[in-house]
Amino acid sequence: MERDMISTLPKTILHDILSRMPEEDAVRTSVLSKSWAETWSTYPILYFSDTMIVGTFPRPWEDFLRKRKNFIDHVKRTLLRFHTQGLAIKQFRLIINFDLQYMSLDVDHWLKLASESGVQVLEICLPKGHEQDEKALDPCYILPTGIIEAKSLYKLVLMGGIRVDQAFLSHSVKFFSLRVLSLWSVLLEDEQAIEHLISCCPLIEDVALKCCSVLNNGGIGGLLEPRTSRMQSISMNALPKLKKVDVQGIPEIIIIDAPSLEYFCFCPGGDVHSPFKMNFDKCRNLRVLYLWSLKSTTITDKWFLDLFTKFPFLECLKFVNCTMSETINISSAQLKVLELSNCSKLKELNLDAPNLLSCGYCGDGASKPIISFLKSSSQLEVNAQIDIDFMDLHYLRECIQNFKPQNVLASLSLFIHQPIVDELNLEILPVSSSPPSIKHLDLRAVPKNETLYLPLVNSVLSSCCPATISLSLNSFFCSRAFIEVCHCNVSKVYFI
Repeated sequence: MERDMISTLPKTILHDILSRMPEEDAVRTSVLSKSWAETWSTYPILYFSDTMIVGTFPRPWEDFLRKRKNFIDHVKRTLLRFHTQGLAIKQFRLIINFDLQYMSLDVDHWLKLASESGVQVLEICLPKGHEQDEKALDPCYILPTGIIEAKSLYKLVLMGGIRVDQAFLSHSVKFFSLRVLSLWSVLLEDEQAIEHLISCCPLIEDVALKCCSVLNNGGIGGLLEPRTSRMQSISMNALPKLKKVDVQGIPEIIIIDAPSLEYFCFCPGGDVHSPFKMNFDKCRNLRVLYLWSLKSTTITDKWFLDLFTKFPFLECLKFVNCTMSETINISSAQLKVLELSNCSKLKELNLDAPNLLSCGYCGDGASKPIISFLKSSSQLEVNAQIDIDFMDLHYLRECIQNFKPQNVLASLSLFIHQPIVDELNLEILPVSSSPPSIKHLDLRAVPKNETLYLPLVNSVLSSCCPATISLSLNSFFCSRAFIEVCHCNVSKVYFI
């Protein structure tokens, strides 16, 4: 019998092997041998989710209570073992879906044990305990200040019904090691609380704030019931190591004195037509800019001109649901990646970007913008995703030919929507030349009516000539008949 050489490797290497395996497979290694069982028992990456033990609803109430107790005991037992044996915890992830009302003290204890065990990454995901503009008396888990004792903590992720208490505003609070802070749907005491919290992290590199709320304390004298509302503004100042900021659901952001900032993602949230404000002009090392849902202002040529003047190292631009002028001219020698998704009003885009390597476009088939690459790299690949109604497929060829020069279009993803009346005939316009060639066509949605399959395939293949075709279709909407129609009508195309 061959000797098991892997089990004799140092624990650090075995732990690294486990970290690269799916969670379920890593757990199964504990039954392979005594050595693997010991390796798993000291594995410093702890992940607990109540659904793994409690399961999903509906189920008998008594069964739920029993399994909830088993879950609580399992987490406590594991953390106590690490604590008493002096074992370090690198990561502690906790996901809870059921009500915390009867176990908040247990969570307090778990976080204390993890903090005292030198936890480096702490991720807590709890059920949302408040709604914006609603009464703030819904149960929220109050984050204990004890996590500050985790001096080795470099990543903190809080999601859901968690409240950052007033105690965190103390000037004595310092997260000396924290580099990554991510808050999702978290309730804050006021808008200054998060600014103070970030300012207490001298090594912070990555900040993500998404859909956070603040507590309104009931007006004068607190006579009114406390309520919550979404954050309106955030300011970040004097953060020399800050590299990445991702803010969603906050209409105003100001970043001052962050010379290392390279990545900025902003989505104001709320009413898409509400005003927003962003000021990060002094972050001249910015390389990636990602903007969502900027509907209340129009992005123009001048906007782009100012942008590249302010940020000379900008390499990647992404826009989603933004309003643009009908004609946009972009000139940049540094730009390498450009993505446009559902940008309304845009009819013509002229790109003078000789180092551009990737361009993505997502839109509906009726818009048909002309996208011209005046100067382009030989390595440039353009990928388009088009949503189009079945009855508008005769526009498809025009959509494809509007990418100029035509050889830049590498792949096309099509979402073809079901016609309202299945009996309508698809109009196929006569063509006098062969369709443009593309490397890959991905069909992601097609009508359910089988009588439409043949005209659909004919229309698509008269619009473009793909080298390969993939069918990323839900089996409910894609029968074998459609696949057979594709095979019978496509001779020189490879299906993947």
